Amino acid sequence: MNRVYLLLGSDLGDREQYLKSASGRLVEELLPDYLEVGELEEAVKCSSVYETEPWGFESETRFLNMAVMLQTELEPFQILKVCKEIEKELGRAEHCAEYDAGGRRVYGSRTIDIDILLFYRDGEPVVMDDKELAIPHPRMAERLFALEPLAEIAGELRHPVLKTSINKMLSQLKRDKDDTGRIV
Repeated sequence: MNRVYLLLGSDLGDREQYLKSASGRLVEELLPDYLEVGELEEAVKCSSVYETEPWGFESETRFLNMAVMLQTELEPFQILKVCKEIEKELGRAEHCAEYDAGGRRVYGSRTIDIDILLFYRDGEPVVMDDKELAIPHPRMAERLFALEPLAEIAGELRHPVLKTSINKMLSQLKRDKDDTGRIV
């Protein structure tokens, strides 16, 4: 059985409802049908909802973020496809992140964003770097909005590339931020 750790975020409209709808749809699409009710506690873990500042752009609204772990039989690209379909169903604009003339990513507001943070196949971490999907998420270690909810449900996990626990990464990132929230 595989485990996927996802980050959900929203800064448009009814942010809480978008998180609730997205997490519900993820459970429907990713969990195997044969799981018994008693197995669900181990098959699904959701963090609290965190209100966070936008990252990489200015917005009038703060984000709501949460992490979700799901057991699944699907593989990373299948999960990515499901995530993109759910984002589209929930009204995410197709191009809320574009690139400027210098090739830097320019972020924008969205009804829902679903990122794959980590993936484990039969208990072993998967590392991949494809133009469509990189696992672990390449900027996870520099984002409090990803590490805080992830630490709540999987703080003991070790980042498969950095070889550091999620809790330690979170602690280090918090120490490295100044009073304005910027990395120093």
